Amino acid sequence: MMGNQQGFTLMEALVAVAVFATAAMGLISLNTSSLRISAQMGDRALARQVAENVAVETITNPELQVIGRSGGQEVQRGRSFVWQRDITPAPRDDVVEVSIRVRAADEEAVLSEVALLHRIKADR
Repeated sequence: MMGNQQGFTLMEALVAVAVFATAAMGLISLNTSSLRISAQMGDRALARQVAENVAVETITNPELQVIGRSGGQEVQRGRSFVWQRDITPAPRDDVVEVSIRVRAADEEAVLSEVALLHRIKADR
């Protein structure tokens, strides 16, 4: 045996590579999850924008303030969203409850929901 050996043994090098590979796989998995979550947050933000647009349109256009359910489709930054608006009577005669749900056109999960109370004119 050589008493003054320098460097790593083969076993030490293999263990170091195994530890590095395990850490690298964990980082790759974390990065993939981060990208997926980031994309979901972007979709939710766009869906929220669609819901708010529909809410503003509903409040500003009296012709849309009809009790019942309606829906439509809107494209936001190249992504297609489907929205559904429910208008129901509230306890007061001059108030309606407006609920808007938005989902991606190719998905079933609701990405954003807006609910509000809106005062309507008494002559309606």
